[in-house]
Amino acid sequence: MVFSASNSSALLRDRLLVHPKAAQRVLQLLSRPDGAHSELCALVELDPALTAAVLRTANSTHLGYSGRIAGIRHATVMLGGSLVASLAASRVADLVFDVNQPDYPDWLWQHSVVVASACAVLAEYVGEPTDDAFTTGILHDVGTLMAAANADGTTPDATDLADSADGRSAELVDAGADLLRRWNLPDKVVSGIRHHRARPAALVGNLERLVAAAGSFAAEMGAPGPERPISPIEALRLVQANRRPDDVIAAIDDEVTRRTAVVREG
Repeated sequence: MVFSASNSSALLRDRLLVHPKAAQRVLQLLSRPDGAHSELCALVELDPALTAAVLRTANSTHLGYSGRIAGIRHATVMLGGSLVASLAASRVADLVFDVNQPDYPDWLWQHSVVVASACAVLAEYVGEPTDDAFTTGILHDVGTLMAAANADGTTPDATDLADSADGRSAELVDAGADLLRRWNLPDKVVSGIRHHRARPAALVGNLERLVAAAGSFAAEMGAPGPERPISPIEALRLVQANRRPDDVIAAIDDEVTRRTAVVREG
C-alpha cells in the first residue's frame, strides 16, 4: 500500500505514546530466548498505547470480530502471544527510532493504571466483566495521550486540563472516543470513555459509571487526573457498592500491586 501525504499525516495524528518504562520492559522481554509471551501480554494490559494497538488489531474487520472484543485479555488470547509480541515491538520501535519523541505526561500512566484497577475491583457491582472494565479504565484518557504525541514541546498537565473541564479537556475526551470508534472498539467501551466525565446524574452506561467512580478513588490514592472527582461515598453509591471506602482503597491498592509486578521485575 502506498501512503499519500494525507495518509501519513493521519497516521502521525493518531499515534499514541508508549510509556518509557513499559517500552524498556518490552525490549527486555523480547530479548529473552523463550519469547516471554505471558509477561508481554501482562505488560500490554498496563500501557494504554499497547492496549489500544492490540484491541485495534483484534477488532479489525478482516478478522471478523469488529466491534466485539472489549477486553485486553480476551484480545491477547484470541491473537496469540506471538502476534501480541510483534505488535508491542512495532509500537516500541517509535521510541527507538524517533529522536524527537515527545515527553510522556508524568501523571497519565499512574492515573490510568489506578483507574483501571479500581474499575476491575468495582466491576462486579455493575455486572461488567473485569477484563472489559479494566480495559476501559486503562484507555479512558487516550485522547490526552494522543494530544501528548502531537505536542510541540509541551504535554497536557492534569491540573490545567481539570481547570478547563468544559473546554480543552472535553475535546480530548471526545477525540479519544472518536479514535477508538474508528478502530472498531465496541460501542460500550467508546461510550464509557466518551461520557465518563459527565455529572453523576447523567451517567447511564455501566462502564462510564465505573470510570467515574474509579477516578474518585484514584484521586484519593494520590493519582489524580483531569476529572473533577466525586467523593468516595458518591462513587460507591454510583456503582451501588455497599462497601467502606477504606476497604475499597485497600482492594485497589492490592490490584495495582499485583498487576504492576511485571514492570517492577524489570
